[in-house]
Amino acid sequence: MHSIPTLFVIVFGLAVLAATVSAQQPGGKSAAQWLEEFSNNWDESKWEKSFRTVPGRYMRPLDDKGWKARMRALQGVVAGGKESIPALLDALKDEDAVRRVFAAQALGYLAGDVPTAPLLEAAKNDPDAGVRLYAVDALGMKGDKGVDFDDLMKAESGRDVLKHLNYAKERNGKPVDAAVVKQLKDWDASTIDSAAVGKAAPDFELTAATGETVKLSSFRGKSAVVLVFIYGDT
Repeated sequence: MHSIPTLFVIVFGLAVLAATVSAQQPGGKSAAQWLEEFSNNWDESKWEKSFRTVPGRYMRPLDDKGWKARMRALQGVVAGGKESIPALLDALKDEDAVRRVFAAQALGYLAGDVPTAPLLEAAKNDPDAGVRLYAVDALGMKGDKGVDFDDLMKAESGRDVLKHLNYAKERNGKPVDAAVVKQLKDWDASTIDSAAVGKAAPDFELTAATGETVKLSSFRGKSAVVLVFIYGDT
């Protein structure tokens, strides 16, 4: 038979273990660990100037694997829900602007449970335009009608940030759809590099602005399809 002190140790140990497990995201990683995985695999030096782009604009090389790590980390912290928020709010104040950008982006998907003040502070005062842009997105996704986007516009000089301020304003207090968050949580990260230059594009379907479902394979043998993706627009 266990003595009282021994039982106390066992119960206390189980409580600590339960608390530790509850702070883990699917895959056994905490938000802090996902942030580290992102930081260790996302290399800003891999942005390359190209004669095919507008001078001063940048593209990432075709063989870059950072995108996969970024998306897996984004999915991981969002899947963690409320448990991820403290680590992301800490990262929003990190010295590394890259981590602040990632944190602001991820907080948008959890915005319903994120306090407005730190997002508003980042949107107003962060020296990095990318951080301000994603903080603005997060504020729009939060759906807080108390945020004065017109006031933010008065102090903002970044062209892209101003566009996103307009996007956020146009949401008119509508929070991010739960179905969008679920789609990210359920997304199969192994498909991120299934498309390759010189090979047939993998089939997929999307919902058009008109509400109809459009499937890539339905165009096979009929007409050319041009896909345009704009980095930074959400």
